[in-house]
Amino acid sequence: MTTAARPGLHPGIPPNKNMAGSPTPLSVLGPQAESERQRIRQQFEAGTSARETLHALCELADRNIQQIFGEVLRVHNAPEEGLCLLALGGYGRRMLFPYSDLDILFLFGSDRAEQESRPLISEFSRTLWDLGFRVSSAGRTIEECKRIEEDNAEFHLALLDRRRLAGDSALFEKLDTKILPGSEKQARSFLLGQLHRLTKERLTRYGNTIFHLEPNVKESPGGMRDYQATVWLRHIVDEKKEIRNLTAAEEELSASAVDFLSAIRCFLHYSNGRNDNTLTYELQAAAAERALGIGDGVRRTPSEWMRQYFRHARTLNRQLLRYLEQKAPVPLTFRQRLFNAARAAKIEPSNAKYFMVRDGLLEVVDPPALSDRAVTYSVFAEAARAGIPLSREAERSIGYILTHPELRPRNVEIAWPVLREILGSDYPGLALRPMQRLGLLLEILPEFGMIDSLVVRDFYHRYTVDEHSLRTIEHLQELAEPPDERGRHFAPLWRTVERRDLLVLSLLLHDVGKGMPAENHVTGSLAALDSAAQRLKLSPEEKAEVQFLIEHHLDMSATVQRRDIFDPATVSGFAASVVTQERLQRLCLLTYADIHSVNPEALTPWKAEMLWQLFVAASNHFSRTLDRDRLHAHDETSLLGRVKVLAGDASVESIERFLEGFPRRYLAVHSAAEIAAHFALYQKLSLEPVQTAVIASRHAFFSLTLLTADRPALFATISGVLAGWGMNIIKADAFANAAGVVLDTFHFADLHRTLELNPGEIERFRKSLADVVNGKAPLEQLLKGREIASRARAPKVTVETRVNFDDTSSAHSTLLEIVTKDRPGLLYEIGSALARLGCNIEVALIDTEGQKAIDVFYLTAQGKKLAAQKQETLREVLEGTLN
Repeated sequence: MTTAARPGLHPGIPPNKNMAGSPTPLSVLGPQAESERQRIRQQFEAGTSARETLHALCELADRNIQQIFGEVLRVHNAPEEGLCLLALGGYGRRMLFPYSDLDILFLFGSDRAEQESRPLISEFSRTLWDLGFRVSSAGRTIEECKRIEEDNAEFHLALLDRRRLAGDSALFEKLDTKILPGSEKQARSFLLGQLHRLTKERLTRYGNTIFHLEPNVKESPGGMRDYQATVWLRHIVDEKKEIRNLTAAEEELSASAVDFLSAIRCFLHYSNGRNDNTLTYELQAAAAERALGIGDGVRRTPSEWMRQYFRHARTLNRQLLRYLEQKAPVPLTFRQRLFNAARAAKIEPSNAKYFMVRDGLLEVVDPPALSDRAVTYSVFAEAARAGIPLSREAERSIGYILTHPELRPRNVEIAWPVLREILGSDYPGLALRPMQRLGLLLEILPEFGMIDSLVVRDFYHRYTVDEHSLRTIEHLQELAEPPDERGRHFAPLWRTVERRDLLVLSLLLHDVGKGMPAENHVTGSLAALDSAAQRLKLSPEEKAEVQFLIEHHLDMSATVQRRDIFDPATVSGFAASVVTQERLQRLCLLTYADIHSVNPEALTPWKAEMLWQLFVAASNHFSRTLDRDRLHAHDETSLLGRVKVLAGDASVESIERFLEGFPRRYLAVHSAAEIAAHFALYQKLSLEPVQTAVIASRHAFFSLTLLTADRPALFATISGVLAGWGMNIIKADAFANAAGVVLDTFHFADLHRTLELNPGEIERFRKSLADVVNGKAPLEQLLKGREIASRARAPKVTVETRVNFDDTSSAHSTLLEIVTKDRPGLLYEIGSALARLGCNIEVALIDTEGQKAIDVFYLTAQGKKLAAQKQETLREVLEGTLN
């Protein structure tokens, strides 16, 4: 941002006259404006409210705009007739944040006025920029304002917040009272439709939840955009006729939420020095330290303060959704995909006197009856059974009864059979989500309150702990009609699982230990189960099943990520811990939902497939039909046929030679088309001893496949080349066939977008890799001078380095498991240490969770497991390298 007007830009503009008549050179206005900005900031940091801060910033902008506009008119000897300046959007509402743009409309009385005003407007805009104001402007003639631009709905919505800044007041009056009211009324359906579309797209972009660990306080659900959209909805619609008004209490809650979020946004702008609205972990701690937005001066922990944030965000988001629902019965959630109109008619006859279905939503018919909790719970049971969501107005009615003592509550305690009916239904999330919003879930399951709006600093998880838990249940109910291929295998498991209620109860409790002082969150969750089971009167058998799922809820995921699931010893050990097929089915569904709910990218197609493969392998183990460790190509007739079709003229014998001896894992992680592509590279090894293929997978992400004859330190060398090129390895697999041909695959992030922005560099990268592997170029020169910037920065999340060995999980290899902070070049450092100590990598499983690297290597030395002394030597070397 420019802090003062640059001299010499506008030599043609003489001194202007301020309101007192004394001259104020434009070269002085810049420092004056900056001085005023600093004064406003200091007052905010000293405790002035956000509302006063926004007003002061608005007044500062208004004064400078009016002053500069008047001076430019005078210099150009131009009248103000036919030209008017309007403030739009947030600036029009007088909610101008420290680094927000000034949304300005230049309104012209005619085409001629527009033509004549161009030099003046250019001068005016440049001067504002030089005074440190960010200007976002548009120009329209008054005739053009009569038309609705269907491809520019945002402009018409911003125009709803118009106010005059300077210029022709008669022209503004004409626009404001004669032209726009009629055109806006005529275009009301269009504006409503566009506002719904824009809002739906924004909410979907942020996962339709307020519970982000680092929320964007402007754009996220529950942010200032929600408030703005609500204001526009109320403006467009005649509330008295078509929309239910907010109560005085709700208006007060809304105003309090806006003040709280406005304080945060001012704080973020000042802290970042720009229009950055992301509430990062660091800034959460700083805000909590000063009790930002609360005003009592009492220091809070970041978690305590974030609970205040989510409470206010919930207020704004809930009000927006209620207005949207009243004006658009078509919902913004996945139910439009899941539920058809026929299902909406299936109301239990005994419940018809209490609630009904309207526009695909459950509506309360007899609100006073809700004082009987049995009736209230029947509403939620109906939603879970039939797949019909409650309307926001029904929630509002229930909320009123719960918080007002005029009607004495009856049947307050819920019996386990009633809760079991809700949890065991096809759509339990449709009941549990509103029960959480209304506080009923915490009343029934107070243990869940330990994770209410709880932020745990973890760059792998995207959401608060309670939001993550509820999403696990919603992802399972989506399996009624899987939204994508990842859920295809698991849909039958959800439809046929026994004691679904115990599975859902386990998901509600599996992470509550994260909100308890226990060292291990599983231990805390099990303690929470003890109290919940006693209160709900679970049978010993029911408690034991829930206890198993909580205690082992990470086992299946850990096995997929850190073990070779095609090793019979791995399958046997895992199956022994599960014991029964029924438990396996519930644990598989829990794991699917748990991974899926971490963040939108966590459940990759690969992880979903590996989870399914482990389920099948364990099921086969229970049936005593174990898979073999290494594949024998002649037994894979179906695969050979598919690859033969894709490979063209190649003989079946040559394909068999290529596949012979690969781990069975190779077939599971690669499709027939990918295997055919690998075989094509294999056929070229006689021409070039190193064959590579680089494929762009998504934005700044690539996959590398390399085939060559096995040689010492090969895995470390490839990792080193990737590090030298500034690539960060996300996942890797290493395979070798019976003939000693190594096939390594690496998925990596192009940190500096070198290959993405310069496609020609891909060939240079491939040549560089081949030259280093073949010994034609030294790796050290490529690595020399490569700065690993991540080491210089203080990490946001501390990851303790762990190095563990396991001689029991594999019959032929020692497993090395490394957990440490991820950084560029990490895999090269590990691979080099393994090579120096004569360790051969049989299988490599490389994965990352946020900033945590989880690398597992199946190692041998001279064809045998590692001796105990070698393991200790390797541990010392690795810990010295990684710490």
